[in-house]
Amino acid sequence: MNRGFFDEEYFTFSLGSVMYATEVTNVKEVLHFEKLTKVPKTMPYLKGVMNIRSSVVTIIDLRILFGIDGDNDLESLPIIVTEISRDETSQPLTLGIIADNVNVVTKLEEVPSEGLSYGTIEHRNDFVKKVGKLNGQFVLILDLPAVLNSIEKEISDAIDNNL
Repeated sequence: MNRGFFDEEYFTFSLGSVMYATEVTNVKEVLHFEKLTKVPKTMPYLKGVMNIRSSVVTIIDLRILFGIDGDNDLESLPIIVTEISRDETSQPLTLGIIADNVNVVTKLEEVPSEGLSYGTIEHRNDFVKKVGKLNGQFVLILDLPAVLNSIEKEISDAIDNNL
């Protein structure tokens, strides 16, 4: 059966042994890891903040958020600087994502999918909006606004519970 390709181009990257992707329009740049400033009493996946061109950018480790074992030596890892728009009327939020590897910008083969569990943690399956394929390997296409909304909700809940 000959499948088609998604119309969009995707930026692919790896977390552990799994390949992920986001629309290339979400990615501003890829940086080498630089010194982070840790923020006390935050979620374990919020690794800190970084100064990127005179802007303070929050850096997250999706491996921790998704329950994937990863290398703890962050200094050797790339940071994908993304701009995430919640909707068409709000300003995009800049967020840095730690990845194990960055791969290619490409179109992905469409993979029809019925359910959206994809072997992810039960309460994290809304983070994947589509599945694609690249060179025979499945690629989970992330819904970055859903990731951002989940992080904001967890932070809000934690603040509410500590008051």
